[in-house]
Amino acid sequence: MIKAGKCKVWVPVPGLFLIFVLLVPVLVLLGYHMASRPHVLLVREVNSGRELRVGYINQGEKFEIRYIHSVDRLPVYEEFQLINGELVLTGTRFLSFGAGLGYTGEGLLRGEGKWNIIEGMYRRVGSLPLRVGTIADHTLLYRGREIHLGDHFDGQALVRIEVK
Repeated sequence: MIKAGKCKVWVPVPGLFLIFVLLVPVLVLLGYHMASRPHVLLVREVNSGRELRVGYINQGEKFEIRYIHSVDRLPVYEEFQLINGELVLTGTRFLSFGAGLGYTGEGLLRGEGKWNIIEGMYRRVGSLPLRVGTIADHTLLYRGREIHLGDHFDGQALVRIEVK
């Protein structure tokens, strides 16, 4: 700070200005890199910590979980999407309004043949806990693959589907 009469004039220190000019682009690039880095979709057994690494998942990419409903024994599909680094339930489809499958007003319900379809949901789930079903045959539908969780974890094991 230099005093010139009654006015105070700020004169930047060249070294600090140079650090600021160089640091800002580096921070911007680092933020871009962190936002665009690939995420990994995995299933983690809660008790043992054992992980099944499903594969990389990109922002906006979708996958489904298919299972057999325990009451009506019909298939249910739930669609998830990676949005802003977290899992979001975006839709579901099922043949019958079995226990727990009622329409709650979230998204748009429509019929297509025998299917009840709810689209346009936006339910942030973070990580998805589930018990690997012995009847349900929980299956991840990911990039054209079917991954049966019962092939990798014991029946009734508590797992979390998450993105890291």
